[in-house]
Amino acid sequence: PVCLANRKKMMNACLKNSLRIAAVFSLMMLVFLAFQNTARAQTVSGQEPNICVFDLLGAKGPIFNLAQEYALEGRKNGYGFKPVVYTNESVAAKDFEIGVCDGLVATGIRTRKYNSFTGSLDAIGGLPNYDAVLLALRSMGSPQLQSVMQQSDFEVGGVLPFGTAYVFVRDREINSLAKAAGKRVAALSHDESQRRLIEQVGAQPISADVSNYGSMFNNGAVDIIVAPSIAYSPLELYKGLGKRGAIIQLPVAMVTYQIILRKSKFQPGSGQKLRAFVAQEMPKALDAVKKIDRQIPDKAWLKMSEADKVEYTTMMREARISLSKDGVYDGCALRLLKKVRCSIDGKASECSLPEGYTVPKSCPIQAM
Repeated sequence: PVCLANRKKMMNACLKNSLRIAAVFSLMMLVFLAFQNTARAQTVSGQEPNICVFDLLGAKGPIFNLAQEYALEGRKNGYGFKPVVYTNESVAAKDFEIGVCDGLVATGIRTRKYNSFTGSLDAIGGLPNYDAVLLALRSMGSPQLQSVMQQSDFEVGGVLPFGTAYVFVRDREINSLAKAAGKRVAALSHDESQRRLIEQVGAQPISADVSNYGSMFNNGAVDIIVAPSIAYSPLELYKGLGKRGAIIQLPVAMVTYQIILRKSKFQPGSGQKLRAFVAQEMPKALDAVKKIDRQIPDKAWLKMSEADKVEYTTMMREARISLSKDGVYDGCALRLLKKVRCSIDGKASECSLPEGYTVPKSCPIQAM
C-alpha cells in the first residue's frame, strides 16, 4: 500500500528499499551459486568425477581413507571427486582404462604407463631412506614440474608413499646375491623391471600379481618376494617367514601410490591444486608408513654386511641405467632421484660419477 502512495518522497524511499532488497537477493544468489560450484567437482561436464582407488584392505584401508580426505578438501576448492574403492588393482586399472572411472589411484608400477616420470620414482634403489622419500615426493607439488606431470590426456594428481620394499626370504641363509641364484622369485607380471632384475642375479622369475604374491610366498610356491613393509600383517607374510625366514634390512625400492587424472574430465588447474595439497600432507602420510615399519618384530629382520650392501648398491645403479636405456625408467626422473640422494649423502661414490642415462632437453631438473 505504501508503494502505491502518490507522495513523491515515499515513492523514492520505496524505490530505494526495493533496490536494496534486489541487490541483497542478487548477492545471495551469487554466493549460493559460487558455493554450489565449489561444492561440486570442477569437471567439464559439471558432474563430479569418480576415481577408482585400489586398496587391498578395502573401504577401511589407509589409501582409501586418504583418498576420502583429498576428495573432501577438493570439494572445498573446486577439484573434488568421488572415490570408489577396489580391492583388486588390475580390475581398478581396467575400469579406468575403459572409461568407467575418470581417475585412478594405484601403485606407481601399475600407473607408470600413464606417466613415465612419476612412474620411475619406484626405481630400484632410487630412494634409499625416508628422508629421501620426503624430499622427492614433496617436490611433486612444485609448479616447476608441471611439464612432466602431463602426458597425453593424463595428469598426475599426486604421489603418496606406501612404504619401503624389502626382500622377504623363506630361508635366512639366502642372505646375498650369490645365494639367490636359482631361487624362485615372485615377479609382478605388469612390471618388466622386476623380471629383468631377477634374471640378472640368476634367479627364476615366477609371474604374480598384487592379489596373490603374498599367498605364493606363504605356501612355498616361491622362495623370495619383494614387498613393502606395510604388507607384512595384512598379507600375513610372517607365515611365509616361519622360523627360518627373514626380511633383509636393505631398502630395494620405495613403493608409491599415484593419483592419475584423465585431464579431459577436469577443469584446468585441478591437477596442480591436488598435487600441492598431497605434497603438503606428505609428512603425515610418511609418519603413518614409518609407524608400520616399527611394528615388525626385531627377530624378523636380517642385517646385511657392508660388503653386500656395496654390491647391492652397485647392482641397483647399473640396473637403473640399463632399464632407462630400454625405456623402462625416465631419465629426467632418475636425475631428480640422484640429486635427492646426493643432497642427503654427498660423499656417496655415485655423486662424482656421470649420470649414464639419457635426459631429455625438456627436463625441468637441472644437472648436478
